[in-house]
Amino acid sequence: MPPLETFGPSIAIALILLVMLWFALGTQRNIRKGNELLRWLQTGLPMLGRRTTMRWLGSSAVELGIAKAEAPFREATVVVVLEPRDVSFLWAYARSRGRRDFLIVRANLRRAPRFSMDVGDPRGWTGRPDPAEEGVGTVDWPAGCIALAGPGADVAVIRSTWDRLGKASEGVWRLTVQPVVPHLEVHLRPPASERVASDQVLGPIRDLAATLARD
Repeated sequence: MPPLETFGPSIAIALILLVMLWFALGTQRNIRKGNELLRWLQTGLPMLGRRTTMRWLGSSAVELGIAKAEAPFREATVVVVLEPRDVSFLWAYARSRGRRDFLIVRANLRRAPRFSMDVGDPRGWTGRPDPAEEGVGTVDWPAGCIALAGPGADVAVIRSTWDRLGKASEGVWRLTVQPVVPHLEVHLRPPASERVASDQVLGPIRDLAATLARD
């Protein structure tokens, strides 16, 4: 029987080929998934603005910038964040921690909100509100989520938006309102079915922005 050392180069080459194959297939899968989400977003993006710029940030994120935002928005950005499918160990680790494809919507309003409020799902990938933050109080929130509100916060309108987004998507991870930019930020998982149009997801965000800018 030949010594094991003779198989070393062959094993190394096989592992390198496996990593390269995984990277290629994972990158293709992410690009395909990203393009699917971009097509899905097309019907809802006019709620934010009429002109959109797009750029890929590596193979795991796509940034959509709203060049001419519609009122009540001054600026808006949508980021499609994909699982790191191109790197096997990162994908396995992230998926075990609850990482999935998700969307980030950031917006600056033409009139800044008069209060701050931060709601987060601890099971989400993007962190949780910090109860130690000064000047905020804890608000009861269902499903084990953490909600912090500053003075004068309109808890009812935030709860209504959270519920609407939860019904239209696969889950909301974070919803933040604050007087400083970005005035509004939402992290959520897109719906599993394309039968749910993107305007059903972006609509509640637009409605919340209109309420915040009006108050």
